[in-house]
Amino acid sequence: MSEFDVAVIGGGAVGLSTAYWLAKKGLKVALFEKNYLGSGSSTRNASGFRVHFKSEQNVKFMIEGKKRLLRLSKELKYNPLVSECGYLWLLATEEQINEFKKTNNQVWSKHSVSGKFLDTHELKQILPNAKTEGVTLAFFGPQDGTFHHDFVLFALQSALKRSRVSVFECSEVTEICVKSNKVSGLSIGAREHTCEKLVVCAGAWSASVCKLAGVSVPIEPERRELGVTEPIRRFVDTFVIDLSRSIYLTQGIRGDIRGGPTDLATRGFAPLLSTFKWTVEFSKRICALFPDLKGVGLNRQWSGYYEVTPDHSQIMGRGENWPENFYVAAGFSGHGMMMSLLAGELMAEHVADGFTPELMKPYSPDRFAKGNTLDESMIF
Repeated sequence: MSEFDVAVIGGGAVGLSTAYWLAKKGLKVALFEKNYLGSGSSTRNASGFRVHFKSEQNVKFMIEGKKRLLRLSKELKYNPLVSECGYLWLLATEEQINEFKKTNNQVWSKHSVSGKFLDTHELKQILPNAKTEGVTLAFFGPQDGTFHHDFVLFALQSALKRSRVSVFECSEVTEICVKSNKVSGLSIGAREHTCEKLVVCAGAWSASVCKLAGVSVPIEPERRELGVTEPIRRFVDTFVIDLSRSIYLTQGIRGDIRGGPTDLATRGFAPLLSTFKWTVEFSKRICALFPDLKGVGLNRQWSGYYEVTPDHSQIMGRGENWPENFYVAAGFSGHGMMMSLLAGELMAEHVADGFTPELMKPYSPDRFAKGNTLDESMIF
């Protein structure tokens, strides 16, 4: 008899959520994290959520994912401080405008999450201090917003304690034992643990963990940077993405502005450093959009990894040629935090009950080999 029904590798939001929902189904669950819970990308993100994606599959996924965020305080007794402040895209080219109009008409309207296009006069009513030369139209998605990622993590961690999930921190998995095309357990150095099923939720490190089981997944790390200014008087009430300057920003509860350039990513496990190039570009671009911000101090700056797939969408489930009890939930391409609550719930149904929920089917690991990739380009 195995020590655990399911072993989950990765203590970020997706791993915590998966372990929580598996435990709710009465399974004996263990979670293994090589550092401390939330130490990877989950505590390094911009804390935004949105239903507006290019692919219909991701739109449908996040319509349900948002519902999970909104009911977190009732489910897990922590308030994630959800603010439905909306996302505001500043559009500068005909190509951008046509793409947004097409997606709004064909996808977002179909699922009752259409937004509003704003001319430059209407835009000035929302962003009176912005320098909008070059912006010809804006798109406002009122269904989008922000939340506090720390409270989502705290809620899940507390829930795992109540559910008696065995949590192993500072426990890097060094070996996955596969016998007769079936995972039988894993090792943490010389210490072995047996399990009936295994789920990899290791974010940017998922590809290397999967290799321990002889499984290949197309997930690459991509370093990105983010910064927060000192608190100032509130001047923006929405999440702004300026496509002409390749920058995003929002203002937090305390008045601090967080954001960064969208085009300064570095593929691979580049050192998690704060670079001077990023500081200069962020300062230059944010002041070009909001000249009044000149002189505002940058309080802190940090970096973290996106977990990127070829179609910028997650991998969920198991491949046809994988060990029969080996599963993956990773590759969220910068959207893992906002998608984590629903992703864990769906993975628990898949792993524990043996069927694939409809919302999960587009994210099969086999879609790349079969030519069923998603058309997702609304990434920043």
